[in-house]
Amino acid sequence: MKIPPLMVKCQIEFNMYGKILHGSSFGGLVNYVNDSRKNATLVAASDGINLTNNQTITDSFVMHAGLSCRTKKPVAHFVLAFSPHDAPRINNAILGQLVNDYLQRMGYDDNQFVAFRHYDKEHPHVHVIMNRVNFKGKCTKDSHEKDKNVKVCKDLTQKFELYIASGKEAVKGQRLRTMDAIRYQMMHAVKESLQVSGNWKDFENELAKLGISLRFRYNTTTNGIEGISFTIDKDKVGNRMRHDISFSGKQLDVSLTLSHICERLGNPVAIVHEQARSMYEDARQEWYDTHNGFEVSRIDDIFPNFDSQFPFQAKTKMNEALDMKGDNQPLAHELIEDLSQTVDEISDVGNGILHVGLTALGTMLFPPYQSAISAGGGESSASKIGWGDDDKYKRKYHSNSNFYRKGRRKYL
Repeated sequence: MKIPPLMVKCQIEFNMYGKILHGSSFGGLVNYVNDSRKNATLVAASDGINLTNNQTITDSFVMHAGLSCRTKKPVAHFVLAFSPHDAPRINNAILGQLVNDYLQRMGYDDNQFVAFRHYDKEHPHVHVIMNRVNFKGKCTKDSHEKDKNVKVCKDLTQKFELYIASGKEAVKGQRLRTMDAIRYQMMHAVKESLQVSGNWKDFENELAKLGISLRFRYNTTTNGIEGISFTIDKDKVGNRMRHDISFSGKQLDVSLTLSHICERLGNPVAIVHEQARSMYEDARQEWYDTHNGFEVSRIDDIFPNFDSQFPFQAKTKMNEALDMKGDNQPLAHELIEDLSQTVDEISDVGNGILHVGLTALGTMLFPPYQSAISAGGGESSASKIGWGDDDKYKRKYHSNSNFYRKGRRKYL
C-alpha cells in the first residue's frame, strides 16, 4: 500500500472544538506549549504561576501538584481550535476570555493554568496547561469530560458568535484535518502490513517500505514492555510537516495494540526466551561433548532446568499475547548508554522510558540469560537473537527436532 502525499485544503471548514489530554509530567509540555518557534504568546494564566520562564512555570505546577500525593496524572492539556473564518476577529484578549469561560464550564475554575496561543497553523488555536490538583489540594474529577467538552464548545460557539459550518462543510472539514487524515492512512497501512507478515521482521520490513517504523515502549525501571508506536517519515505526508508523525497502536486502532499484534506475530519475551533456550541447549551439548564421564555426571548442576532459572520469563512466555509489566530488574546504565551510542533505533523520551526497535529490544531482553549460557564456557550474544523465520536458532529449534531429541537422549 503506497501512502500518497496528503492534499490538505487551504481553508479548512470546522466549528470550534476542544481536544483533551492527560499526563504525569509538566516539564516537557511546558517547553512544547511555550515554544518561541511557534511564536507562542501568553493569553491567560491563573494565580500561583511564576511566569518568569519555562522552568519557573514548571516548578509552580510541580510544587502545587505535590499537595495531592495520590494524583498520579496531575497534568491536563487542552487544545482549543477555531475555524479560520474566526481568525480576523479572534484576538488574544478574546482568546483569554474563551479560555477562562471554557475552564469554568468544565469545572476547572479553582485550578492553576497557563494558556499560550500558537501561530504555526492557519486556524487560531490555543494550548492550555492545567493542574488537576486544585487550590484546595484535591484532584478535580474528570468523569464524563469528553461529553462535557463537546457541549461546552457548542455553548461557547453560540455565546461568542463563532463560525458555524454547514453540515456538508463540517463533514468535509472533519475529513481534511491533517492529523486525522494521517492517522487514517497510517491505520490502513499498518493493518495491511500486518496481514501480509508472518513474523516481526517481516512486519518491520513491510512498514519500512511505506516509510513507517515501529518502536516498543520500554520501561527501564521495571524492565517491562508497555506498548508499541508507529512513526511515519514527514516526507511521506507532504511538505506541510516539519517533523515525523507518531501514533501509538491504540491511537490507530484497538486491533493494533501490542497485545493484539503479539497474538499474530508472537510474544517478544517468548521469542527471546526460546532462542536463549536454544543457545543454552547448544552450550550444554558442547559441554557434554568436551568433558569426560566423571565430569559429565555434574551436567545438571552446571546446566539446571532452563525454565526454573528464569521463572518470570517462563511464565510470561505461556501467554500468546504480551502481558509484561516487567520483573522490576532495572537494566544496567552501561547497557543503556552503549545502546544509545551504537543503535539508531533507540530514543530516550524521559521518565525512564525508551522507544526501541526490534534489534534493540532483543539486546535489552537478553542480559538475564548471558551468565547461564556462559556457565559451561558457551558463547552468549544478543546479536544471535532474531525476529524472523530465517533466524538460525528459531529455525533449528522449531524445524530440526531430531537435533534436540538426539541431544536430550545424550543428556539422560
